[in-house]
Amino acid sequence: MKVVKPGSHPRLETVKGRSGEIVIVGEKAMMMRLTVEPGVPTPPHSHPHEQMGLVLEGEGTLYIGDESTHIVAGTSFWVPPDAPHNFDATGGGPAVLVECFAPPREDYLRQVGMA
Repeated sequence: MKVVKPGSHPRLETVKGRSGEIVIVGEKAMMMRLTVEPGVPTPPHSHPHEQMGLVLEGEGTLYIGDESTHIVAGTSFWVPPDAPHNFDATGGGPAVLVECFAPPREDYLRQVGMA
């Protein structure tokens, strides 16, 4: 059994204006909680991981490839591997998301000393 209790999640800044915590890591996937501050746009990026997310709080614009859409709390999304994408919070406060990556993001795990 693997359990990570509140307060034990490794924290990191993924890029400026985006703080995250690694909620749990398994053999083939990992889950993160991400807080995105409004008004801090980030350039599109890509990675070889499949990515899925759920907006818990706030709102913003999700960009995947040449498409964009406004998303709000309760919206889920999927980003295919290697697709250029980004998310910008647009509301009056931060957006909070839960994101899953498969396989786990080695770059994030290295950043918090888990790899």
